[in-house]
Amino acid sequence: MIAYISPLNTITIAQVVKRILNSGKITLADEKFFLRAMVAEEPLTTEEMQQVSNVLNRLQMGLLKVVD
Repeated sequence: MIAYISPLNTITIAQVVKRILNSGKITLADEKFFLRAMVAEEPLTTEEMQQVSNVLNRLQMGLLKVVD
């Protein structure tokens, strides 16, 4: 599992994906999170790859709004 560790908590890919899909919005911070996860030493699991692909597919279909 890939997680971004902030001073206050750990955020997983599943949590970011859930927030994006629930809100219908993706931010630049979300994009940066995914990029960091993709270049992390620990590879993404199959489930995480599917979750990220789901977000990208929805973005390409215009189902997600890009916000700042």
